[in-house]
Amino acid sequence: MTTRVLISFFCDDRPGVIEQLSGLISEHDGNWLDSQLSRLGGRFAGVLQAQIPKAQQEPLSEALNKLESQGITASLTDAGDPVHHALATQRVTLMGPDRPGIVRELTRALRSAGFNVRSLETAVETAPMSGEPLFRAEACIELNEDSRLDELEWQLDAMADAMTLEIDLIAD
Repeated sequence: MTTRVLISFFCDDRPGVIEQLSGLISEHDGNWLDSQLSRLGGRFAGVLQAQIPKAQQEPLSEALNKLESQGITASLTDAGDPVHHALATQRVTLMGPDRPGIVRELTRALRSAGFNVRSLETAVETAPMSGEPLFRAEACIELNEDSRLDELEWQLDAMADAMTLEIDLIAD
């Protein structure tokens, strides 16, 4: 019997981290499935989903804990049952001057209009002409029976006006 697990980790950014993690998964008869990995500042962090034999869950967890001596903080948890309640997905793209509170306001608008965030990527870049910090975000959101698209559009428009942002809602 197999199970799906999530492994989260962070460490100093250096070559070989992914190879080390994938090696442990293979050594425990597992299969690397999905992952989101990224360098953030001078650190490397990620979360991945693997399928492993149920009997290997505890030994893999122990092996991951031993990586701490090599500067890798990693943990394993059960992935849980897949959720398939979305009727459709949309993408929200956002760009504008960086300032505190953008993610908070975006996620507040999504929640209050009944949307679930499937994925969210953000970055602060340098604006080409002015050199000012420019915040960029892209979210994949799920629509369900309780989602109110008109409410979300209204809230995103108000947020764009108040924070001088360009926000687009795109059907997938």
